[in-house]
Amino acid sequence: MYLRSLLLASAMGCGLLMSNSILAEESNTNNTSNNTNSGLTFSDILKNSEIDVKGYFDVSYIGSNKTPDPSIQVFNQNQNSFSLHQFGLIVSKLPKEGFGALLNITAGKDAQTISSYGASSQSVDITQGYIQYAKSRYTVIGGKFGTLAGAEVIDSSADTNITRSILFGKIPFTHTGVRLTTALSDMTNIIVGINNGWDQVTDTNSQKTAELGITTAFTQDTSLTVSAYSGVENTFPNAGYTYNTPIAIPGVLNTTNVIPGGTRNLLDAVFATNITHSLSFILNGDYVSQQNVPGVKGNATYSGVAGYLNYQFNNTYRISFRAEDVRDNSGWATDPYSGAYIGGVAPGPNNVREATLTFGYAPVKNTELRLEGRYDHSDLPVYNNSNNMTTFGIQGIYKF
Repeated sequence: MYLRSLLLASAMGCGLLMSNSILAEESNTNNTSNNTNSGLTFSDILKNSEIDVKGYFDVSYIGSNKTPDPSIQVFNQNQNSFSLHQFGLIVSKLPKEGFGALLNITAGKDAQTISSYGASSQSVDITQGYIQYAKSRYTVIGGKFGTLAGAEVIDSSADTNITRSILFGKIPFTHTGVRLTTALSDMTNIIVGINNGWDQVTDTNSQKTAELGITTAFTQDTSLTVSAYSGVENTFPNAGYTYNTPIAIPGVLNTTNVIPGGTRNLLDAVFATNITHSLSFILNGDYVSQQNVPGVKGNATYSGVAGYLNYQFNNTYRISFRAEDVRDNSGWATDPYSGAYIGGVAPGPNNVREATLTFGYAPVKNTELRLEGRYDHSDLPVYNNSNNMTTFGIQGIYKF
């Protein structure tokens, strides 16, 4: 993605303009009466250069009757707020053979959440930025790219709900490293890679994380994706704190505490099928284990499952339902911001559940208005000393 692709666009655009000028001069020499050339537009340059540019706006209002716990509603950290959640821009040239590149920029409130450790800015995030080389059955990319795990994605215009699932906040967003994809057939791909770890432009330790994935389509309407990650990570649930160095987290960890590191393993599976032309179903499951969590004997683990049912009435109206259950054996993953580590003691097992119903209305092409209601329940009182929280949201999406 990136500056290289923009420079490539400029260079190719200049070349096309020079070629056009030469052709126009030849045409004038041969027959001045046929001089109707008015020059190339910027869109023509991009099209002829095979550079793809697309983007979206996501503006919303989300309100809750309790203060959201950011470890559970990862992109909803304010109780009642209008927000420009995302402005996304993707510029790419990814040919089937040879070199290409992709640049994906995300600006807005969500950029602070997805920003990787080592990034210089949190208001504008380079969400993806990589160089690609493709040859025959093989494609290799190097740089920063999205994770293989999960049913949802950072691009809010590509998701079916306004709020994100709990599981979406329990997997990595992006990785920085290298990835090789091998097409075993038209239906099956194998992916292997090595990277800095979960959401780290700069590695928080000297170890690397390995990734392995397989995607296969059983039929035109049914597919399965399985991915696995393993590597040393710090034991705070989210990246952003340097491995093995003292940090201060008010009310949770003081400056005498050290965030230790340990092996973190993630196994993720996504099954998707079109039941009918209008009805689709997605099932996402995750299992995560982490070594050396303070106050936890053995490995801290959490697991969860999320199901999505989407019905498209017509080109204008749709409805989406999501339900999920996440089981956290120690409270390490679902209560890190609510006093979980005071005195170095984890709060104990916690189950969190949510159900979300979203209506979508697309009055014109490339525009959608969404209305949503959501109910969350936690065994531990993580919502302002309450076990339950209700959320309502309205969202406008425009894609270009």
